[in-house]
Amino acid sequence: MLAAKSIPNKPRYDYVKRTARKILLSNNINSLPTDIDLIFKANNIILFSESEAEQIAMSDLPHEFKNNKDIQAITQKRIIQGKSIYISIVKDRNRVPGNVRFSKAHELGHIFLKHFEEFDLPSSLNISNSHEYWVLEREAEMFAAELLAPTAILRACNCFDKESIKSLCNLSEEASEYVICDIRRDYHLMEREKAALECQFDDFIRNKKYLLLTSPAFCGNCGAPLKPADRYCIMCGFKTTNNVNIDKVFLYPTTIPLKSTGRVYYCLRCGEIDLPLSSKICNVCSAPLYNLCTNCNSKLSGNDRFCGSCGGVSSFFQSRLLESWAEVQNSLNSVHKNQILNYRKINFWDYIIEKLLDKNKLDVHRALFGSCGYDDCGKLIIAFESESNNLIDKDVILDEINAICLPYFDTTYDDIDIILT
Repeated sequence: MLAAKSIPNKPRYDYVKRTARKILLSNNINSLPTDIDLIFKANNIILFSESEAEQIAMSDLPHEFKNNKDIQAITQKRIIQGKSIYISIVKDRNRVPGNVRFSKAHELGHIFLKHFEEFDLPSSLNISNSHEYWVLEREAEMFAAELLAPTAILRACNCFDKESIKSLCNLSEEASEYVICDIRRDYHLMEREKAALECQFDDFIRNKKYLLLTSPAFCGNCGAPLKPADRYCIMCGFKTTNNVNIDKVFLYPTTIPLKSTGRVYYCLRCGEIDLPLSSKICNVCSAPLYNLCTNCNSKLSGNDRFCGSCGGVSSFFQSRLLESWAEVQNSLNSVHKNQILNYRKINFWDYIIEKLLDKNKLDVHRALFGSCGYDDCGKLIIAFESESNNLIDKDVILDEINAICLPYFDTTYDDIDIILT
């Protein structure tokens, strides 16, 4: 039997966060809020509420757990028929459900971080107020925060405020404040981990299903999510009211990526890449490089057709760089041709397209903008709904795609074909 390790002097931040991400991946968690009970069940960890534990007469519960209101959960390691079994008991009486979820995730942290296996601990953790156990408690808290509110997914959903985190992750106000403090720390997030998580949550992120949880209301005309300050719908220009038909919800994809300054990476009309830094319009075709309200001149996001404040038309929509909301709905609701149904869709295709921007491969990003990727037994199939005027050499595209796929997904493609759907 291996000798017990010494408890670390400080929390192992990177190790804790990586472990939480591995649990999300291995348990196929692909949406928020995290299904915490599923993780208990999938890993054969017994979970009881306090009332359930009392009903089965668990008389050996520590006295401190029963009588100390500050101890909200406990995990015990038992040997049953020669096998180690973990039993977690969480107090649920008169507690906010979000806090109960955090307590459950906290106990999973002790288990998956191997606190019981690697350190000389009492049979029940969380009953000691000794300073040496503070490090392990802090690690379990960090694990819970990442498991319930994974940093990569919050960033992908642009979700950083307390109210959004409460709604998205089903946490209490107290737990949400803890998460906010935790995600401000600059944890090292490996690109492979980020890629894997974003791909597993692809449907949730790309199709903006998170907005169903975080948006306070939806447009009664076109179904677009509304922000609290919006007086007009940014998709159809409809004046917002409090009487919104939830049955009309429609989650529009983000079609135009912008830099942090609000400027496009290249001209959306002619594809020109070499744009003067001071220019607000393309020096070749005069298309706008910023999406501004034509009425109040406010900066808008790449997908806005109208200004949420005054209802003015956006410069991108006025210049026909964006389709109308009705055209987008018709396009997304249309059935693709049978040709692509024979191919396997590449789930991480959108991640690849975004990564091309990060690598400053603007010509390749421009060429593949609006496409879908499919795998035909090792052959890369790139599908477009209409002919693209920005296509470049196929071998260049294949090389750049493989340069991203190999380090992040252990995948490469042998050949490439481009089709219309």
